[in-house]
Amino acid sequence: MEILSAKELSKYLKINEKKIYKLAQEGTLPHVKIGGKVAFTRELIDRWILENTEREKHVLIAGSDDPLLRQVIDLFNAKNDGVIYYAPVGSINGLKLLQAKAANMSCVHILDMENKSYTLSYITRYLSRDDYRAIQLFYRTQGLMVKKDNPKGIRSIKDLSNKDITFINRNQGTGTRLLFDFLLRENAIPESSVNGYNKEAASHMEAGIAVLKSEADAAFGIKHTAHLLDLDFIPLFEERFDLVIPIDYFHMTQVKTFIALFEQPALLHSIKDYTGYDLKDTGSILDNTHL
Repeated sequence: MEILSAKELSKYLKINEKKIYKLAQEGTLPHVKIGGKVAFTRELIDRWILENTEREKHVLIAGSDDPLLRQVIDLFNAKNDGVIYYAPVGSINGLKLLQAKAANMSCVHILDMENKSYTLSYITRYLSRDDYRAIQLFYRTQGLMVKKDNPKGIRSIKDLSNKDITFINRNQGTGTRLLFDFLLRENAIPESSVNGYNKEAASHMEAGIAVLKSEADAAFGIKHTAHLLDLDFIPLFEERFDLVIPIDYFHMTQVKTFIALFEQPALLHSIKDYTGYDLKDTGSILDNTHL
């Protein structure tokens, strides 16, 4: 068994010695204590390198539900050795998983209620540290999905307070639910006046299918889903959709390869249907210096 000091391991891994101590203190780097000093066994270090090399082939994105993002993930998985897993658990839950280091990236659309716009304030609000990068993926149009030819004559969010109109909501913790609640408040509509406010769908597609099957007269969701299901759509809000990445993962080969798919030429070549999306500034890194 070969024992290495922190200085020797620093040269072996080509990592700063302070970083070696930090990784050991965090419990990331396998180590032992000999005579009160931190030491490392080369065999365990080599195994750690192999495990992390294998782990870097696979990436988990957690956060908001989006069909275009899912298409890009499928495109990546079809062309690369590694796998990107996607957990559409809602924007807030995605950030919580990112904070707990249970995910590598999080896709987010959370409206800044005070500014009534999309900012990066959610980073300081939901994450415990500021060493993250946010990339703008695209803009999406959110609004009301209704049956073809709009038989109930729904024209605005205010019509949802009519008792003969049934509604299906998105689940709590999603950016779509937060945006809908914001629009209700902006229009002075009590939640209790919306027939079906507490009935929830786990995704845009599930909400749209409920309308298609006449289980609800209206649902709040993205235009792209209405387009796919041939539903009528009443646009209400354009939102920005971001991808949040910890700096620790930002330079991973798999992450860089995935981000490259959002460069305009690559995306336009690979994905044909952008109905309901605006790709201006897609792939640009957002400035988080003024949070």
